[in-house]
Amino acid sequence: MKLQPLNRLRTFLTVLRLTLRGEAPGRRFFVHSGFPRIEGPGRIAIADRVTWSCHGAPVAVEVGPGARLEIGARAFLNAGVEIVCHLSVRIGEHCRIGPRCVLADTNHHPVHEGEGVRVAPVTLGRNVWLGRSVTVLPGVTIGDHAVIAAGSVVFGDVPPREVWRGNPAAFVKPVRASDAFVRP
Repeated sequence: MKLQPLNRLRTFLTVLRLTLRGEAPGRRFFVHSGFPRIEGPGRIAIADRVTWSCHGAPVAVEVGPGARLEIGARAFLNAGVEIVCHLSVRIGEHCRIGPRCVLADTNHHPVHEGEGVRVAPVTLGRNVWLGRSVTVLPGVTIGDHAVIAAGSVVFGDVPPREVWRGNPAAFVKPVRASDAFVRP
């Protein structure tokens, strides 16, 4: 219990930093076990009861000029999560994002000579669960209640209520979940 005051300080300092950026995180925003890394002039919207765990590795957020990152209510971002937002990244409410996941709406560099950098929105629906070390690439939408298994690389849309795994990620089985279901 000695860490509780330190976690409160981390949360306070992160909220202060976001507020100085012109962002106001929702009520009960919580940071524990470290400090997140927040970079770039873009906009960040954080809803109520969002938790960032920085135990062992910080949550790292890069929001480029004119970009917008939205994190829904009661979302949880685990240690080492990296979000690269140069256009739009939206994380739905009740999402669970495992350690070392990467969500990127840009590929940073052109693949072929004469082509531009790919930038396309990334959207996670409600109650999505990303296992450890999942990578979500530009232009991907993951539907409500979907589950992406650890280590998967997602480069295409995932329909609601499906489990996907692998590199490249592929359908495994349906998820049984009512609209009201929320993962603990």
